[in-house]
Amino acid sequence: MSDQAGGTATHPLGESHEARFLDELRAMDPGNRNKGVIRLHLSRLEPEHRDKQNLRNAETAFDELTRTRSAWLYRLRNSDLMVIFERHETDTAERAVLKLLKLWERDPLMQKFKNDARQNRLSSWFDMNKDYDKLLAFAMRQSAGSDKAVRKNLTELIAERELARSNVEKGAPLNPLELGKAEDALQRVDLSSFTRRQPVCAFVEDGKPEVIFTEVFVSIPDLRETLMPRTNITFNPWLFQRFTQTLDRRVMAQIARREDRTLVRDGFSINVNVSTVLSEEFLQFDDDFAPSSQDVVLEMRLEDMFADPNAFAFARDFVTERGYRICVDGLNLTTFPYADTLRLGVAYAKLGWSQEMAAYAGSELGKELKDLIRERKKGRTILARCDSEACVKVGQQLGITLFQGRYIDGLVRTRL
Repeated sequence: MSDQAGGTATHPLGESHEARFLDELRAMDPGNRNKGVIRLHLSRLEPEHRDKQNLRNAETAFDELTRTRSAWLYRLRNSDLMVIFERHETDTAERAVLKLLKLWERDPLMQKFKNDARQNRLSSWFDMNKDYDKLLAFAMRQSAGSDKAVRKNLTELIAERELARSNVEKGAPLNPLELGKAEDALQRVDLSSFTRRQPVCAFVEDGKPEVIFTEVFVSIPDLRETLMPRTNITFNPWLFQRFTQTLDRRVMAQIARREDRTLVRDGFSINVNVSTVLSEEFLQFDDDFAPSSQDVVLEMRLEDMFADPNAFAFARDFVTERGYRICVDGLNLTTFPYADTLRLGVAYAKLGWSQEMAAYAGSELGKELKDLIRERKKGRTILARCDSEACVKVGQQLGITLFQGRYIDGLVRTRL
């Protein structure tokens, strides 16, 4: 099994998916490896056959399996796709590959080979029982090579990236036992002292900020210091996501008590996982509110949306019909192009400020970003982490109209 093809553009989900693929292999029970694995060599296709739509087609070809949790998909940084599937679904997996062979039948990769699910240059097939060591070694090489990638990937889409900005965590990695203790503690702790609020604003004609809605969130670093001071809770992103799902439910219950009438009247946003929206707790939260009477925004992470596109689509349609709006949270310059608000059917995309953006103004890259923001006008872009007036000015030059951050907080307090 060869590693990445040289010269291929880095897929934004690659680094996080490669880490997840390695974690899944390591955690696999030796007595339960009755699975098949396919590597789809999409990086071998001609560039015109590797656009975003075709990459999505490769994933949706396996919808019949992923819907029933009979297959799991992982992106590599070179855009290849790894598929683990249950052995009894081999026929379905072969049909999915045949569908893709038909899709790309005009690509030179296909023209020299028969239309056979296993005899082609697009796919390599493995038996988890026989090839486990080979697959594990490959996954370890991929993960080790991620530090050498020229471009940054979706590390910011993993929860610990956000925390690492201000507080590099120390301590033992979070494990399932510690997670259980933390979830129990979350049921008892008073979250009010850890809750923060930060407005998202637009600038009106007189240059004063107008609050569009206020984000309500829990300070994870502060909460960690209280609940698990010697634990690195973000070391395993999948356990951390489970932790945030429990946190989601507590925050929803807190807001549902309607202790802050201004917040309810003026509109707010909360951070939620896709699975949270599909839970009984969210249905109770929904019963307590009438989103049509105020702006209620649900902020979701891009990697959570992409982890199960069908679940996200169902959740999105449900909450949109109920009057909520969705914001794609945690984006950076690398991932922003993949958060197409029009295709995702969401209202906002939140792009985090970085020093790189200061050099964008007036450059060709800046023009491309500005054009992208203009194309997605219906899905408004929010520039977050604005700590100075310069951030706002650069954002405005790029066509951004909504802002959030410490500098905005100060302007709102001054106005009040």
